[in-house]
Amino acid sequence: MDNLRWWLLLLAAVMFSMSGCASKEQWSERTGGDIDSRAFTAPDQPNASKEDRPGDLVAVSPTADFSGNWEGTWKGLGLFDSLRTSSVRMTLVQSGVLGAGRLYMSDTIAAGVPWPIRCAGSAGVGLGYRVRGADAEMREAHGDPGSPMVLAFTMVDGRLIGTVVGGSPVVITLTKVPDQSAAR
Repeated sequence: MDNLRWWLLLLAAVMFSMSGCASKEQWSERTGGDIDSRAFTAPDQPNASKEDRPGDLVAVSPTADFSGNWEGTWKGLGLFDSLRTSSVRMTLVQSGVLGAGRLYMSDTIAAGVPWPIRCAGSAGVGLGYRVRGADAEMREAHGDPGSPMVLAFTMVDGRLIGTVVGGSPVVITLTKVPDQSAAR
């Protein structure tokens, strides 16, 4: 139980550290001014477009590639705060900063796992995602637009560590499965 709490604390710290930057709109509200593409010099604008940051003043770190097959475990609290853990796998395909994939989680009935994942069963849940640096925000592809299921993942030392945003404390840890076709 202490191990799960440690992971949740670590994940909360990572998520907190990612939330500290103001967007262009927030900065404009705070300063009362407008920040637009005129803040770039002429040579900066082509580079900003190539790096998928036409409105950002500061370049983001290179985008991580989340593509591939991933396997691991999920941990969460079930009924009466009992520790639940089981297997999870995810298949992702990425082009630039956008991607799509499918998430499969086992043994989710009595855990604090979102309903779309529980109901999907062995079919898995379709995901769409956007990557920024080493972080990815994944949303249910065909979910309720009013209250979408959102997952946040961070790549740490070649592993994906994630959680359900705004849901019960569930930690997902994944390791990339080596490509079998490359070994032949």
